[in-house]
Amino acid sequence: MVLNASQLSAEDYGPTLAHYLAAHDEGALYRAGVLSQRFIESGLGPEDIIALHSESLERALDGMSYREQVRASADAHQFLLEVMIAYGVKYKEYLELKLSETLRDAESRALRDRQRAQEAERLQREKGEILGVIAHELRSPLTVAKGTIDLAERSLARGEVEPLSHLLVSAREALERLSRLSGDLVEASRGEVPRLECSPVEIVGILRQSCAWAQPAAQSKGIAIALEDPPEEPTLVVMGNADALLSIYGNLLSNAIRYTPANGRVTVRYRSEDNTVWTEVADSGIGMPPEVLERIFERFYRAPDARRAEPQGLGLGLALVHQMVEAQKGHIEVDSLPGEGSRFRVVLPRADA
Repeated sequence: MVLNASQLSAEDYGPTLAHYLAAHDEGALYRAGVLSQRFIESGLGPEDIIALHSESLERALDGMSYREQVRASADAHQFLLEVMIAYGVKYKEYLELKLSETLRDAESRALRDRQRAQEAERLQREKGEILGVIAHELRSPLTVAKGTIDLAERSLARGEVEPLSHLLVSAREALERLSRLSGDLVEASRGEVPRLECSPVEIVGILRQSCAWAQPAAQSKGIAIALEDPPEEPTLVVMGNADALLSIYGNLLSNAIRYTPANGRVTVRYRSEDNTVWTEVADSGIGMPPEVLERIFERFYRAPDARRAEPQGLGLGLALVHQMVEAQKGHIEVDSLPGEGSRFRVVLPRADA
């Protein structure tokens, strides 16, 4: 029986992961980089890698105690991160190859030198934006998964076994979301409105899950997150995409926490109005002047105050939020003043409208 490159890569992943969990040596991490190259050569995408990792991890955890499972899961997330980083580097080389092929095609069509230069510049810019969006979006669910595993490990150290099952399920859900997101990111990063499959979504559940995922980061700064339910507590259903909505509110909450000083407050509200449902993420943070508000949804734009408050960041989160809101036939509004916080309101069509 002859195995193709994809089958060989899949067969090697499980033993390599198991070896890393047992030995924690550099050889296994090097092997992860080799596997990433083979994944690209065989046409496997990020979602295939996530599925393969989940299956391999299930086999590796079989027979372990709760304590061993928690520690092994945390190590496995580190291994997966190394694989994805190596995959991104190799994918960059692939994009550079595609850029070269595009340039050769342009030359074969006898385009003028200026047209060829403009095309090369456009492709180079798109390549950087694609890689930037991938890094930005994949980091969020990986951080959630790692934070959840850390909570599980602390619970286990205190002898609290009951929360472990829920925490491990939450980490798995974050990794599954990572798999679903990866297929949409490349298209979203092109600056066009992405195509999303929309269906009725209960918005309050999305908000609660987003707030729960943001809690670890908020607690580390002493920031309170409050989800304000209206007195009647209605069931609000919008026409949207659950994964895109989780990305939207995850980004808005992450920004609110990042640019709010310690011991501040982030408030989430929602209401039904006419044929729409609006949701708000408001913070008590540094705020923004009018000239910043005009550019807030531009890709790679970061205001000077934002860079001083948080040096890291690519300026991609709000651009992606804007694209995803538009893709669900909604719109987003921003109100802010320097030193008085910011309020982002997302308006989406009701499912029964």
